[in-house]
Amino acid sequence: MNTQKLIDKLTSWPVTLTVCLLIVLGTLTVKLWPRTVPFDQCSVAYQTYASQPGIRAAFIKDYRINDTVFVDVTLLEAKDSAVWDILKRDFEVPVLPPDLQQFIDSGEDLVFTKLIPKPTPYATSLDTYKDDLLAISYRTRTLSVFHINNDDEKHAVKYHNFDKSTNQ
Repeated sequence: MNTQKLIDKLTSWPVTLTVCLLIVLGTLTVKLWPRTVPFDQCSVAYQTYASQPGIRAAFIKDYRINDTVFVDVTLLEAKDSAVWDILKRDFEVPVLPPDLQQFIDSGEDLVFTKLIPKPTPYATSLDTYKDDLLAISYRTRTLSVFHINNDDEKHAVKYHNFDKSTNQ
């Protein structure tokens, strides 16, 4: 008789609802819990600019470019024009011609890309590619350093940035 009472209690609606709620909460916790990368495993660009005033820096490990390409990305956003000038100087960002500047002034967010050398003193023997890809957004004053390791990643990132620029 005690076994039947236990089974009835375990199969009651409140218990079933509580178990389902716990499963959903557990799944959401695992999916939404922030994943952080230790500071020493972040890129040199992130380590350099993370503590600089006026710069919002982020490091994203394994950012999804497409179905098969995942790369590490460092995002650097200048909070004001003075800091933006410093970032442009540090990364040798070219000055825009007036016709392209008009597009940006009218609200277009064109993303330009250029190859930049990986930091030599910090490059490891695991780095098989000597350059990173820098994506420049003049409108949002953002630099994105895509840490690429081969030509396939380079082409995928360029296409991704082109697609973002044209499909706003």
